[in-house]
Amino acid sequence: MDILIFLVLLYLLLPTAYAGITAAPFVPTFSDDIDRIIKLANPKKGNTFLELGCGSGRVMIAMALACRPDLLIADEPSTALDVTVQAQILDLLRNLQKEYGMAFLLITHDLGVIAEMADDVVVMYAGKVVEKTDVKSLYKERKHPYTQGLFTSIPDINSTRKRLEIIEGVVPNPLEFPLGCRFSTRCKYVLDHCHKDDPALREIQAKHFAACHAIQE
Repeated sequence: MDILIFLVLLYLLLPTAYAGITAAPFVPTFSDDIDRIIKLANPKKGNTFLELGCGSGRVMIAMALACRPDLLIADEPSTALDVTVQAQILDLLRNLQKEYGMAFLLITHDLGVIAEMADDVVVMYAGKVVEKTDVKSLYKERKHPYTQGLFTSIPDINSTRKRLEIIEGVVPNPLEFPLGCRFSTRCKYVLDHCHKDDPALREIQAKHFAACHAIQE
């Protein structure tokens, strides 16, 4: 573990040394942070770093926090993790957010992560914002057909349906986006002018925005 901490420090501090910037006062406190971040949930004695799983993820978190940023952008932080490690990573991020007072921008397809970590949510489809609101409002009532499709495709142990609902069709080619609404080729509520006019993001309810011609205010 000590060797790994040294390698992370070396990776982070070499650019500052090359630029003639001294980082000596910063090293002791940050090395403690790295040690805590990498260990996470006190791994069992005898396991090597690589055997613990998500090793590279922990190193990336340590490097991202090197300069104590005001904003941390985490792109799919829970991808390909088992439930236990995912919980550890999310708990760590939440604690670090409180400790350092920084904001998070989470990019994820995991609706469970969104429910647990987010305050406000922006739903995007084909590069465009289709819905925006706070997380409680989104989980209470989805406005945009794409957002509705995402939620209905989640397994529900209380549901009696035999098959999950899916969003028909495929995401359009970025080089050949359809005219009008980019979701029009897959939307079950599509109207004639959806194929011509690109809907603007508008406030449907208080602080709840959506871009859809079919939504009634």
